[in-house]
Amino acid sequence: MPRNDHVVRLFTLARVLGEPPHGVALRALAERHAWNLRTLYRDIEVLERAGLPVAHDGSRFRLLEGWLPPGAGRIQRDEIMALFAARQLAEGVRQTSLGRSLERLWGRLTASGAHAGRLVPDAAPWLAVRSPLGIDYSRHRDTIGTLEYAVSNHLAVNCRYAAASSGALTARVIEPGELYFDPRLESLYLIAWCRLREDVRVFAVHRFRLVALTDEPCARRPGVTSKAALRDAFRVWRSGHVTRVRVRFSRSLAGEIRERTWHPSQRLASRPDGGVDVTLEVAGLAEVSRWVLGFGAGALALGPPELRRAVRAELRAAAAGYHARRRTPGRGRPRRGEKV
Repeated sequence: MPRNDHVVRLFTLARVLGEPPHGVALRALAERHAWNLRTLYRDIEVLERAGLPVAHDGSRFRLLEGWLPPGAGRIQRDEIMALFAARQLAEGVRQTSLGRSLERLWGRLTASGAHAGRLVPDAAPWLAVRSPLGIDYSRHRDTIGTLEYAVSNHLAVNCRYAAASSGALTARVIEPGELYFDPRLESLYLIAWCRLREDVRVFAVHRFRLVALTDEPCARRPGVTSKAALRDAFRVWRSGHVTRVRVRFSRSLAGEIRERTWHPSQRLASRPDGGVDVTLEVAGLAEVSRWVLGFGAGALALGPPELRRAVRAELRAAAAGYHARRRTPGRGRPRRGEKV
C-alpha cells in the first residue's frame, strides 16, 4: 500500500494537472514542493494506469479538457440538490478560480444524461440556503484574478487602497498571503504583508482601486494566513495587542447569547437576575463596539474603559439625532394644539 505522503502527492498532482489550461511543468512543480522529478514522472504513469487521460506537450502535462471520472454523470437527486446548495453558499467566492471550477463542474453534471438543461433542482429542497453575498464581486473579477495569481506565485503587488471611513487612497506595495471569505461579514478579504505599515494587514478586496503585478518574488512571511492574522480578532479588524472585554446581557437576551459561540475565547457567567456576563480576549475593539450596539439596551459594556466610552459616544450621538426637531424656516415654536 502507498504511504500517506505518496497518496498526498498523487492527489496533488491530479489536481494541478486539471487546473491550468496549458498544463504544468513537472520541474517547476517538483521545485515548488521539494519533490524528486523522477518520482513525479513515475506518478504520471500511475495516474495513467488509473485511467486519467494525461496529455503532454514537451515538458508540460495536463488532463484532457472536459474529462470526468467514470460514473460522475450518474448522480442522484439528493446529490444534485446538495451541489445546488453548495453553489449558493459559495457565491462569495464565485469570481475566484475555485468558484469558476465549481461552476464548470455544475455545468458538466447538469448538461448530460438525466440532468440535461437542469440548473436548479426539479423539486423544492427541504433545506433552503441564502447566498452569503453582500457585495457584487463581478465588478472586481480582474482584481481577484490578479491577487489570486500573486498569492499562488508569491509576487509583490503595487496597489491603491481606499480607506473604509474616509475613502482616502493610499499607494502601497503588498505581499499577498491568502484570500479569505468571511460569511458573517459577507465579504472577501486579502491577508497580506503591507510594506507601507510594515505589518500584516487585512484588506477588503472591494476597496482596491488598482492592483498591478510586479515581477518581484517575495518569500511567504509568517502570519499572513487567516488562521494566524485573525486568531484573536473579533471578526476581521485587528490590533497589535489583546484586550479583555466584558459585556453584560439582559435576561431577555441571555438565551440567544448562550446558544452561540461569539469568539473562541468567550467565557460565560450567569447572573442572579437571569442575565449573563460575557468575557472575551480580543485584539481590536471596533467590531466589538458594533456588536454591543447591535443589541441595544439589552447589552452593557463593562470594560475596558475605551470600549465603554466608544459605545456611550455612539449612543449619545444616535439619541441626539432622534431628539433633534426640525423646524420650518421662518416659524417659531408651534402653537398649542398645532400639529407638527
